[in-house]
Amino acid sequence: MPPRLLAIVGPTATGKTALAVAAAERLPPAELLNADSRQVIRGLRVGTCAPTPEELRGIPCHLLALHDPGAPFSAADWLAAAQSTLADLHARQVQPILVGGTGLYVSALLNGLDLARVPADPQRRDERAAVAAQPGGLDALAAELRRRDPEAVASIDLRNPRRVIRALEILDAHGPPLHRARGRSATTVPATLIGLDAPRDLHAALIDERSRRMLETGALVEEVDSALGRGISRTALESAGIGYREALAVSDGLVTSEQAAQLVAQRTRRYAKAQRTWFRRDPRIRWLERDAGPVERLVDEVLDALRENARAGQ
Repeated sequence: MPPRLLAIVGPTATGKTALAVAAAERLPPAELLNADSRQVIRGLRVGTCAPTPEELRGIPCHLLALHDPGAPFSAADWLAAAQSTLADLHARQVQPILVGGTGLYVSALLNGLDLARVPADPQRRDERAAVAAQPGGLDALAAELRRRDPEAVASIDLRNPRRVIRALEILDAHGPPLHRARGRSATTVPATLIGLDAPRDLHAALIDERSRRMLETGALVEEVDSALGRGISRTALESAGIGYREALAVSDGLVTSEQAAQLVAQRTRRYAKAQRTWFRRDPRIRWLERDAGPVERLVDEVLDALRENARAGQ
């Protein structure tokens, strides 16, 4: 019988990857599956907070760097890749550990992908709304919609930002054409779900620290400048996740690194709140709260929950 899936989910910047790596080291052989919709973007490690080799400590992590910035990639695309990876891990009797904060990805794998009622990705919606508010931004979003699904433009009011953004959200979930967005995929996966969170003040401090590290060290601005030099468009960068819009503003001389870090932290806190709301609705999740110490100290509770569920057949 293949090992039961362990999923570590929750808001951003709580230490999910560190906890997943610690669990994997206690469950050899074990490998990670990324469930973060920004870390699937190729070549943008700093702003997406993709795990480094040092952070992974030799534990393989699948489903990273799957597509180029700006290229269409749907939740259905991720689901197909996740199911293929999971089948391979099961065949090799490797313990799979799903880790990430993109609720749509996690739900697609564990519950099936509901194509009729695709929920919004709060971060992506915020980014597209910001693009639509800029001069020529709505035209750029409409052009993306036209490129991804030429048939859809006949039924979408391209002057309505809300409708254009919603159409793109549905395409993000299952790909074109829009008119086939109905029904739920049949496959589901039994799992032990662990939610990782932190007290409000500590979480705010963790977010602030990460934002400063990305901006004030110059690492994110360097990544943005390098991407622009490779021909990646500003629109593709702005849609790649929180931080890229702010890093572009630093590069343009519009804000300081310190100001950009504050803006990134503010947007990240808003996104974390949306993630928390999403995951708190699932009664199957066993929540753990970290403190200011190493998050790895929670690994015993994670492993106990996995073994309890496996014994109970839940």
